[in-house]
Amino acid sequence: MSEAATLLDTSSPFGTYRAERLVRAAWRLADRHDLSRGLRKRIRALVAKVFKGPYDLEADGLKFRIYPGENYDDRKLLAKGRLPEREEHKLIEPLLGPGKTFVDVGANIGSYAIFAAHRGARVVAIEANPQTASKLSFNVFANALDSVTVINSAVGPREDTLPLWHEPSNCGFATFVKDLTTGEWAGDWSQTFVKVRPLTAITDDQGLKRIDLLKVDVEGFEDRVVLPFLRHADRPLWPRVILLETNCRPYWTEDCLSELADRGYEITGQTNDNMVLELKEEA
Repeated sequence: MSEAATLLDTSSPFGTYRAERLVRAAWRLADRHDLSRGLRKRIRALVAKVFKGPYDLEADGLKFRIYPGENYDDRKLLAKGRLPEREEHKLIEPLLGPGKTFVDVGANIGSYAIFAAHRGARVVAIEANPQTASKLSFNVFANALDSVTVINSAVGPREDTLPLWHEPSNCGFATFVKDLTTGEWAGDWSQTFVKVRPLTAITDDQGLKRIDLLKVDVEGFEDRVVLPFLRHADRPLWPRVILLETNCRPYWTEDCLSELADRGYEITGQTNDNMVLELKEEA
């Protein structure tokens, strides 16, 4: 594969880059969980050098241009031939449809946003990493979805500019929490300074009057997205349901789940990485 083919390409039409059988086989091998974690990591590094991407593929009827050498979600799409987060999609699908509004904070390449829009929801997809946001925009365009608004911004408690840490083998795991760049997640991390806005400012800009589903997946910064929003937004704008990533919960600065419970949210679903919390109507 030429070096040029590993660069970000958001201008060539979808279908330009085919994932041949050898490519798919190589990434399936790199994704085999019957291998030890260390061996799988070494295989993945080797495969990424040869088959980094981009590739164009369809999964569950949706179109994506993927870069498996750079992103976990892309690797899953290629290795499995289906969308990642299947359990989460099953939990949220009944909440989607025409007339529904889905706000996706930490949208990555769009595996949630495009899934939701394809089922009729209006989607506001927010992604902090500029390059990932470009990939997301391409995927939205490839699926001809005019119901998705892509916003390249981080979300936090106040207007700010902060260093976003990212690691070249998984751009989807980008974080403002520097402690997450060590230990289990140690790697070749670098940082990019990005703008941060409160979610209330973004929803005001978009003219939102109702949020049916809010998804927040921002690698240990979830509390600093959700709690300031609930503290400053009018109650009619509080999300009916929140899909909250919890696998980085030890890095929160506040007990997000406790405050959500105090505000009337109940846990109605759970996966290994996420919780679904529903706002119960006041008696």
